[in-house]
Amino acid sequence: MRPLIGCALALLIPTQAGCAGAHRADSSQADPCADFQVQVEKYWSASIKANALQHSGEIELEKRSGVVNKMDRISEDWVMMRTSVCKDHFVRALISKDDYAARVRCFDDRLERQRTLAAAIADEGELAAVEGALDQLLAAPPSCQTDSDPTPAPGDQP
Repeated sequence: MRPLIGCALALLIPTQAGCAGAHRADSSQADPCADFQVQVEKYWSASIKANALQHSGEIELEKRSGVVNKMDRISEDWVMMRTSVCKDHFVRALISKDDYAARVRCFDDRLERQRTLAAAIADEGELAAVEGALDQLLAAPPSCQTDSDPTPAPGDQP
């Protein structure tokens, strides 16, 4: 009788573990506001940063470090704003589907501009031009507001 119970338990435990694992995967896939950090890392990862820092001499390295820090800040802001607007729509139901889509386009345009700058840095582009473009991105963060939404987006200044 005991071997039969042992066999039954042996079959039952992996099945439950498999179901628990599937549930975990489903819940992470069901969250539309998950993994924005993974998306931004396609454009600005540790290896891209390292590649950007390895070019030129010591003085140039200092300037490149400043550019890399600005790129880090833009990436962090993008993840924060994109997550917030996603939660505003899907979790808090504060904005409509159309407003959400408009904001996503705006934020993604900003991410695409960052990708272009990251490519310029990695290809030993003109550092002064890249730095100037980064300064413009940081000085005028997109509000990504829609006409029907009076609440400010995260990071907007009153």
